[in-house]
Amino acid sequence: MEAVRSGIEYRLRWLCGRPSPLKRFIAILVIGGMLTVANIDLVVSSIYNIGRKDAETEFMELRHIETLKLQQQKDSLDFLRLKMEKLHNKNRKKYEYE
Repeated sequence: MEAVRSGIEYRLRWLCGRPSPLKRFIAILVIGGMLTVANIDLVVSSIYNIGRKDAETEFMELRHIETLKLQQQKDSLDFLRLKMEKLHNKNRKKYEYE
């Protein structure tokens, strides 16, 4: 951390010569203002992109409801009728052979 601070201080002295306290204060205000503007721009654009991406996914997922193709099931009466017919045919064949 100390190396970073001394590097920044060296570059500021190189750019401004030996800066007076007023020049240093102005340089700090300018750099701070630029970083603040960049930060606000980053936050606002991120919030905007989040809202835009949510809206895109909502519209992309919308589609018409398709009807389901269900197989027609036989009710219990049909099942019983078929079972009775099989049983009747079986008994009839049994009595025919006797």
